[in-house]
Amino acid sequence: MRYWRFVPLLVVAAIILYAGLRPEPVPQAFDQQDKLHHLLGFAALAFSMRLAIPRWTISWILALCLVSAVLIELAQGYQPHRVASLADMVANTLGVGVGVTASVVWRRLCRRWTGQPRPLAIIDMGVKGRA
Repeated sequence: MRYWRFVPLLVVAAIILYAGLRPEPVPQAFDQQDKLHHLLGFAALAFSMRLAIPRWTISWILALCLVSAVLIELAQGYQPHRVASLADMVANTLGVGVGVTASVVWRRLCRRWTGQPRPLAIIDMGVKGRA
């Protein structure tokens, strides 16, 4: 079964939803730390989505991640102690681009290392052997 591929995606999505929709912003250790959170969070979302759903095209991954980013920013605008921010949206968008790029590089490296046509095929065979 390949359902295990969805675990990282679900964990990342849950963290983004919790951090993005909680009533108070996440505490910051330095100025503009939230932009780093946005970039890393959406990079992780795009990367884990690309690995969880390898048959989806990059266009679908980009579209779904960007729609998610916009919806979370809009939802923040409706909370009393949060604001929707264009700078956060830019960080989200950059994060999606970083995540998709990293997933493409990762898949190519895995293909080169394993010789498999699909980057996770060797891992899938190991999981099937244990079931």
